[in-house]
Amino acid sequence: MNDVINFLKENPIQYVATVGLDGNAKVRPLMFYLESDGKLFFCTNNQKPVYNELKSNSNFELVVANPEFKWCRISGQAEFVDDLNIKQKIIDSNELVKTLYQTPDNPIFVAFYIKNGKAVIRDFSGEPPKKYDL
Repeated sequence: MNDVINFLKENPIQYVATVGLDGNAKVRPLMFYLESDGKLFFCTNNQKPVYNELKSNSNFELVVANPEFKWCRISGQAEFVDDLNIKQKIIDSNELVKTLYQTPDNPIFVAFYIKNGKAVIRDFSGEPPKKYDL
């Protein structure tokens, strides 16, 4: 799992795909913020479409690539948590999040982790992909 965490940290803008409420695929940028107890945490705003999409259908896929054409694909379900300690750690990890939400008890600030996650890191080298359970 450390390979996945390092890849996400080294390539901070990931793209998440969800099923839109209209049934169509939706993709938008997202950022990884924190690993805690073996869980990879992200956050969003409960006023955004991505929140409603993940509440309606928690399945998602995330992908990130680096300039050397190596990429990581992660799939799983979004599991929302209302843990003020986790939210504070996310706020402390990123100035943008701190500016947007200020405090962990901000009612629009939500955190989630990847449940039943699977990750694959691969490239065009011809080497077999590395697979991980998250």
